[in-house]
Amino acid sequence: LKSLMAGAAQMPEECSLRLAAHNAEKTTQICGNGLVDTLRAAYSDEHRVVLFAEDRLEMDRFAVYRVPIPREFQGNGRRTIRVSLAYDPPVKRTRAEYAGVRMNFRLIRGCPVHEVFEHFRTHAGEEGEAPDIPRRYNCDLKLGPNSRDKNTIQTAAVTYTRDTARYGNEYYLIVRCVGGWALDQEVFQNFAVVVELEHQAGVQLFAQMVQRIRL
Repeated sequence: LKSLMAGAAQMPEECSLRLAAHNAEKTTQICGNGLVDTLRAAYSDEHRVVLFAEDRLEMDRFAVYRVPIPREFQGNGRRTIRVSLAYDPPVKRTRAEYAGVRMNFRLIRGCPVHEVFEHFRTHAGEEGEAPDIPRRYNCDLKLGPNSRDKNTIQTAAVTYTRDTARYGNEYYLIVRCVGGWALDQEVFQNFAVVVELEHQAGVQLFAQMVQRIRL
C-alpha cells in the first residue's frame, strides 16, 4: 500500500508554484512525495499500467525484475516510467544510523541481462552507495540515488519524449538489500515495489501489457 500510494502521489499545483524557486530535491524535503490520488493508486487505465510485486530479500542480496516495454511505449510522445519502493527495516532511535537495513533500486535499459547479473553480483554485500553501472545503461530517474536511497519509501520517475526503440522491449529493475547494523539480527527484509508506465491519453497501453505478461 505504501508503494502504491507513493507512486500515485503528485505535488499540488499550489506547492509547485509556491516553491518554483527551489529544485526538486528541496521541494521533496518540504512536501514529501505530494498528495496521494487514491484512484490512481488503486487502478490502471488504458494508457497507464501499474505493475507491483511483494517480495523479500536476504541480507546483501539483490533481485532483478523484467519490465516489459511494449512497442507502443517506445515511439515518440511523452511517456513516463515511475518506480516506487517501500520496506520496513528494524530501527533504533538511539542510533545515528536510524534504519538497520538499507534498500535501493536502479532501472537499467539496453543492457544484456547476463551483464546486469554479473555487475550486481560482483558488488553484492558492499556497504554504502549502490554500484554504478555504465551511464549509457542507467535510466536517469529523478529524484536521483543520493536523494532517495536512505529513505524507507522511495519513488522516482523518468520521462521520455524521443524514440527509445534502440533500448529494446525489456528493461530491468534491480532491487538491492544492504545489511547495516541489523545484519546479525535479520535474515530477510520484506518489501514491495511498484512500476508505473504512463503514455499519452489514447494510447492502448494496457491491452499490450496484458498480452506481454500472459506470454
